[in-house]
Amino acid sequence: MQIKATLVDAVRNRQAVLFAGAGISWQAIGFGGLHIRDQLGMQIARDYPGYDYRSRSVEEVCDEYLVLNDRIALVDRLAALIPQDRIPQPSHVAAVKSFRFIVTTNWDLLFESAYRQISQHYQVLAQDADAPMFSYDQHNLLKMHGSADRPVSLVATTEDYENYPETHARLLDKVADLLQNNTVLFVGYGLRDEHVRRLLSQIRRQRQQWTRKAFAVGFFDEVRTKLLASRQIEVIDADADEFLVELMKQAGIC
Repeated sequence: MQIKATLVDAVRNRQAVLFAGAGISWQAIGFGGLHIRDQLGMQIARDYPGYDYRSRSVEEVCDEYLVLNDRIALVDRLAALIPQDRIPQPSHVAAVKSFRFIVTTNWDLLFESAYRQISQHYQVLAQDADAPMFSYDQHNLLKMHGSADRPVSLVATTEDYENYPETHARLLDKVADLLQNNTVLFVGYGLRDEHVRRLLSQIRRQRQQWTRKAFAVGFFDEVRTKLLASRQIEVIDADADEFLVELMKQAGIC
């Protein structure tokens, strides 16, 4: 597998940031967002038999579960649905070896398990109050949507997403700084979250022709590839798990 020299060099020189989405966790976890939606939906349907959760998004079902119950019940239920004993994939291990800064929207604990597997010290930033802990001298895992082992931190409802720029302002500042000053590699991520798109757009406006090229690993169709290219994101047509392992090797990281 031939990987662009600029990306390999950025990783080797610790000038790259990994932005990981749900796609990197699929093989280890065994399910995605629709499973979570269905499990919550079936709970609602016990009291409301006519409830058609399959026609709704994960976010919509979370909204409705919250209205029918309360915030504590929602986040506890969501956290319980995420298995915390899964073994990380080789790609997770390659990621924590190769990148000092990892940003993820995932709730699972696979990166944490990978850090422990290689005995690497790390810190997790999952809420706005964690932002002061950020350090360029440490391995940092920025979990933008919270973490399953801290249910109160989970971002799941429409209100959570709409209020995110205010409730997570300091954490967003840290993410913005990383994305603005490093080569960014998106893996297993569809680039559809509104606050992330807004953040990337803001960086492009500020830096204009000085914006760093980013890369996105995955199988995108021709139209999506052209859209990402217009946003200065180059698509790498490869399997995410295989790519991260190969990137680590080509960067000479043991």
